[in-house]
Amino acid sequence: MAESAPAAEVEEVLNNLAEVMSKLMVDHYQKHIVELDLTLPQAQVLRVLRRGPMPTGQLATEMRISAPAITQLTDRLIRKGLIERRAAADDRRCVIVALSEKGAHLVDQFRQRRREIFIYALSDLSDADQKQVIELLGRVVRVLETYESSASEGWNNGSIGRREKNQ
Repeated sequence: MAESAPAAEVEEVLNNLAEVMSKLMVDHYQKHIVELDLTLPQAQVLRVLRRGPMPTGQLATEMRISAPAITQLTDRLIRKGLIERRAAADDRRCVIVALSEKGAHLVDQFRQRRREIFIYALSDLSDADQKQVIELLGRVVRVLETYESSASEGWNNGSIGRREKNQ
């Protein structure tokens, strides 16, 4: 996208949105994780595991932390009864972690509170405008997911931010 007045406007709006959402989410998580005696990394583990059980190595990779660090985090969450650990059925050397019923309920509570924030944010818009915002933000998310997956390559070859229009 060439730099233009609309592009600069879009950048400013998206930056403002990212800052406000980041602050809301951090405030939201900090308030509620403190009440639940969790750390932010512990809450993030629960959020990642909401997608489903996974090997501890995969969890460490997704969290971008070391194997010893993920072991410490999961040990604490197991003691709190929020996750469970078991050997993989096909390879007993592989350790699988999953949310416990209590952990799943906790993540659902977080998601409900976050949903309430989003509902409030869209409440002044018409149904048609809400649908349009959802569709457009979905497209932005898909572009950013592509950007994220190719970012490490782009830093090396200078192609970050360059892509064909309507990809």
